[in-house]
Amino acid sequence: MIDLAGMKVMIVDDTPANIDVLRRILSEDGFEISIAMSGEAALSLVEKNRPNLILLDVMMPGIDGFETCEKLKANPATTDIPIIFVTAKTEVEDIVRGFKVGSVDYIAKPFKREEVLSRVQTHLKIEQLIQEKENLNKKLQDQNNELVESQNQYRVILEKSSDGVFSLDTEGKILSCNARFSSFLNFEVKELIGKPVMSIVNSEDPEGVYSRIVTRRFGDRATVNLKVQFCINESSPVWQERKYYSLVLDSYGIWNLPNNKIYDKGTEKTFMGAICIVKKPS
Repeated sequence: MIDLAGMKVMIVDDTPANIDVLRRILSEDGFEISIAMSGEAALSLVEKNRPNLILLDVMMPGIDGFETCEKLKANPATTDIPIIFVTAKTEVEDIVRGFKVGSVDYIAKPFKREEVLSRVQTHLKIEQLIQEKENLNKKLQDQNNELVESQNQYRVILEKSSDGVFSLDTEGKILSCNARFSSFLNFEVKELIGKPVMSIVNSEDPEGVYSRIVTRRFGDRATVNLKVQFCINESSPVWQERKYYSLVLDSYGIWNLPNNKIYDKGTEKTFMGAICIVKKPS
């Protein structure tokens, strides 16, 4: 359920009686109310105290509601604020003009409490949902940027490491590896890409070994110093003399979030696979 309490509503009207009625109705729902008694005052106030929604009277001295709305919509800082016209003019041409200059709705005078609350609540809910979507998009973009950075760091490790390095997808298939790892087993790098890792592992406990190689754990709980017997390429000359190559493996689960954020409340996490580092036993 969307909580609207504390959201900001600006009332723009040159008639104190209208302001009092609207303020009394809206205060019941816990909205934070600000007041401007002219279009000019509204344009000034909105820059200091940006509301979530504006109730704008049409007929005012100075610049009227239509012109005030146009100016608000022309300003990038205020263009997204939903505006509901408050008017006694209910002719079709006036209503259409209001929509053309940028309003999202209108409330007719004299005010009906249920109508005022219903229209204000509806557009505040829409405004809140839009804001939540924008926040989610930003969060996803931030996560994507962090993922790209992690991938770049991984490529550097992959290319420069003196150890064997390979990455696995969530199903345990090899996504990438460096030349060091493939040379241990007399494969070309391209021959290993796409292979299930267990197709090159010899073990009496394949399920147990698989869960530790394709681990979801990271940090202090990651797989460390696991002795794994890897299968040498059967097509290589070495295979006639040696069928397996024992290596020590460390494996780290990879998620779509930095390690320090995975257990934060409300975060949506996705397991993406594992990165493995192998070296000769010391």
